[in-house]
Amino acid sequence: MIRAGWTPIAAMLAVGCASAPAVSPERAIATWREMQVGHPRGPLPEATAAALADGDALTVEQAYALALANNPELAVVEARAEVATAEIGAARQIENPSVRVSNVGVDDSAPGRLGFNMGLRAPLPRPGSVRARVDAARHAAAGAQGETEAARRQLRAKVYRLFARLAWLTADLEEVSRAVSLCEERQRQLRARVARAVATDVALAMAEVARAEAVDEARKLRDELARAEAELARLVGPGPAFSVRVDRAQLDIADVVLDPAALTEQALRSRPELRAVQTRVGQARSAITLAKVEAAPWISWAQVNYFFGPGPATPSSFGVGFAVDVPLFSLNRGKIKTAKAIMRQRQVEERAEVAAIAGEVGEAIARAQRADARVQEIERDLLPQVDAAARQADAALVAGTLDVVEVLDIEARRVAARRLHLAARFERRDALIELEAAVGAPLPR
Repeated sequence: MIRAGWTPIAAMLAVGCASAPAVSPERAIATWREMQVGHPRGPLPEATAAALADGDALTVEQAYALALANNPELAVVEARAEVATAEIGAARQIENPSVRVSNVGVDDSAPGRLGFNMGLRAPLPRPGSVRARVDAARHAAAGAQGETEAARRQLRAKVYRLFARLAWLTADLEEVSRAVSLCEERQRQLRARVARAVATDVALAMAEVARAEAVDEARKLRDELARAEAELARLVGPGPAFSVRVDRAQLDIADVVLDPAALTEQALRSRPELRAVQTRVGQARSAITLAKVEAAPWISWAQVNYFFGPGPATPSSFGVGFAVDVPLFSLNRGKIKTAKAIMRQRQVEERAEVAAIAGEVGEAIARAQRADARVQEIERDLLPQVDAAARQADAALVAGTLDVVEVLDIEARRVAARRLHLAARFERRDALIELEAAVGAPLPR
C-alpha cells in the first residue's frame, strides 16, 4: 500500500513513464503533413497574404516576403537568436541561497533533547562578475542577431537570382521556339526543292538535324525552368503551392554608378557578419574581466546560523559563518593569458573579416563592370549589324535577288544574337544582385 506522502511522487513517475517516445517516424510524417497545409509561421504583408488567398501569381517581393515567413533554415537561425537573447536574463541571475542543517545530535534524540544548527547560506558573486557575464551574453545575442540578418540577406539574393533566372529562361525559350519554327520552314523549303531536284538530300538531312537540335535545346530550357521553380519552392519553404509572376523587366538595368570606395564603406557599415565578429571581440574582453576577477581573494559565501535545542533561545544561539577563496595554489594566470590570447585572435579575425568583405565587394564590382561592358558591346556592335542584315535580306527577297533559304538562315542568326544578348543581360543582372548581397544593402541609383 502506498502511503499518502508518496502519492504525488508516484503520480509524477507514472506521467514520466507514459510520455511519448523521443524518436518517432510517425511524428516526422505528421509534422511534414502539417507543414504542407499549414500557414506560414510569421506574419505576411497584406498584399502577399491576399495573393496567396486568391491564388494569384507572386511577384519577387511577395515571394521574398513569403520566404522570410516560411523558410525552415531561416527559422532555425532566428530561433538561435531568440535563445541568445533569453540568455541575457539568465546571465543576470545569481545562485539561490541554501538552508543547511548540521550538528544533529543523534544520541540526544532518544531522551528528547534533540538539537541542531540551521543556517541560511547565500553565495556572494565577485565584484563585476555579473556585469561581465551580462555583457558577454549581450554580445552573443548581438552576434546571433547579426547571423539572422546575414541569413535574410543571403535568402533575398537567392530569391532575386532565381526570379532573374526564370525571366531569362522564359525569354530564351521563346527565342528557341522561333528558331524551331525557322528550322521547320527551312525543312519545308528544302523538301519542296528536293522534290523538284534543285536541292540534295544532304541539305535536307542537315536541316532535319538543325531542327532536332533546336527542339532538344527547347526541351533542356524547359527542364531548367522546372528546376529553377523547384529550387524557388524549396527556398520559400513547405506549404501550399503557389505560382510566380515572371517579370522580364528585371533584366533591364538602368545606369548604375559603381564607386568602389563608397560601396566598400557601405558594406563595412551594413554587413551583419562584421558586426558578429565585433561582438566576439566584446565576448573575449568580458572573458578577460571574468578571469581577472576570479584571480583575487573573495568571500564565496556567507551564512547565518541558529541553534535549535531543548532549552530557551539565547544570544549564543545565533552565529555567522563565511568562506574565503584564497588563490594559494593557482593565481589563475594561465586562464588570464588564455583569455588575452583569445582576445588577440578575435581582433585578428575582425581584421580578416574586414579584408574579406572589401575583397568580396571588389570582386563583385569587377564582375558587374565586365558584364555591363559585354551587354553594351553586344548592343553596340552585334544587334545593329544583325538587324541591318535582316532588313537587307527582306528587301532582297522582295526584289527577288535573294533565296528564301538564305533569308531563313539570316533570321536564325538574328535569333542566335538575341539569345546571346539575353544571356549577357542575365549575367549583368545576376552580377548586380551579387554586388547588392556583398554590399548588404540596395545599390544607390
